[in-house]
Amino acid sequence: MVPQGRVTVRRRGVTLIEVLVVIVIIAVLAAMGFPLIRGMRESADAATCMSNLRQVGMALNMYAGDHGQKYPALQPETSHETGERGDIWPGLVARAGYLWNYEGDLPCGTGIWTCPSCDFMSNAYGGYGVVEDAVFVYGEKYPTGSEERGSLRISRIERPADTWLVGDACQKAEETNKGWYAIWSKPSKWESGHPPAERHGGKANVCMVDGHVEALSMKEVEERKATYDVIID
Repeated sequence: MVPQGRVTVRRRGVTLIEVLVVIVIIAVLAAMGFPLIRGMRESADAATCMSNLRQVGMALNMYAGDHGQKYPALQPETSHETGERGDIWPGLVARAGYLWNYEGDLPCGTGIWTCPSCDFMSNAYGGYGVVEDAVFVYGEKYPTGSEERGSLRISRIERPADTWLVGDACQKAEETNKGWYAIWSKPSKWESGHPPAERHGGKANVCMVDGHVEALSMKEVEERKATYDVIID
């Protein structure tokens, strides 16, 4: 007999169906959350990339300002003494004292010098490239339309706000995570290699000669002639 005034409560265990329902709910929430988290990370990487490019672009313009308004060569001429070339342009700029405090190894494949959405390539270069042939050339060559050897002077660039200075670059269009230090000036060559890297939602981040940064698709870069026909006639 149950004593008067006391209530007996029967405890029921959790059923298998209830456990499965909880698991399904967690799985659905996770499936909804992962794309959101990934999207937030991609947005953060794109913002970091733009900040990096703004600083690298400033370093290039400061280098030019200290060298007669002339941009660094893609790579210097071969030394007659050693038979070797010097650093490619990121190394030239860093060794001149821009964006490097001379501690440790040459930093040009990490940190500010490379896109966070790009795989590590080398300490010499990361995921950012300049325009080869139209603005930047090897030390012994001439830019298209120029009679002066070496990369262009800022004063020769007709449309600073629409001319690619430095931006996301890759070795092949289908491998945007593999960075390169230059893109071809002519879009017709991009299919074979060295194109802009559309690694941020189908667009490449670009710092123009005037210092502003924007995101452009390869088609938009071509339509604006941002990599060719840049010299003042």
